[in-house]
Amino acid sequence: MEPLDIILYIVFFITGLAMGSFLEVAAYRIPRKISIIKPRSYCPQCKKTIAFYDNIPLLSYLMLKGRCRSCRAKIPITSFFAELLTGLLFVSNYFFFGISLQTLLGAVFCCLLIVVSFIDIEFRIIPNVIVLPFTIIGLGLNILMDPGRWWHPLAFAAGAFAFMLIINLIYPRGMGMGDVKLSLMAGAFLVKNIIPGLFLGFLLGAGYGIGVIIKKRRLKQTIPFGPFISLGSIIALFWGNNILKWYTSFF
Repeated sequence: MEPLDIILYIVFFITGLAMGSFLEVAAYRIPRKISIIKPRSYCPQCKKTIAFYDNIPLLSYLMLKGRCRSCRAKIPITSFFAELLTGLLFVSNYFFFGISLQTLLGAVFCCLLIVVSFIDIEFRIIPNVIVLPFTIIGLGLNILMDPGRWWHPLAFAAGAFAFMLIINLIYPRGMGMGDVKLSLMAGAFLVKNIIPGLFLGFLLGAGYGIGVIIKKRRLKQTIPFGPFISLGSIIALFWGNNILKWYTSFF
């Protein structure tokens, strides 16, 4: 590995950590209709503004032992996890795509999926304010990368939306409109790789649901499907082409 590559991996990781810190704030504030810009980061319990030295990704959580310096309230482990996950995904985008527009597209997409997943797990909603504007951005970036096939992103995004809408109409309790719109956004970013992305999302979600039923004998509450679509989409982002090639090799 060249020294420049090592430096870039470090830069991408640190950038991802910083972005992950912001994403955790966004996941907390957006569903509560609080501005993601103002005020500065604060403790939800005592409302005291968090000092800059207590807002260092990963390190601050470890040094504070997962508690607010002022009121000693527990800091959710999701804060640490969001930062670490975003850093690793930023590094993964550079590893797979190098310095390219595809890396930008992938990093943006991963950030969106992280925010959506955390919100869906806690609130069982997927906000329109995230998925709808970024559907347009995903379409624009993909069209910019391949203007000769400008209709591909439109077709696959529309196809993913139509497929999930049909499932929603057949079984609305199992598939919400938020999941339908998330699939639209995922199709805008993944284009043809939305096919393995949705397949993997369904597979992971079904496996989780079966596991819960086996353990508890029944499923007492709805399962947030957004995180499974997100996980399937992330796998498809990096390995979707290989999955499609493996599948078509049987024909």
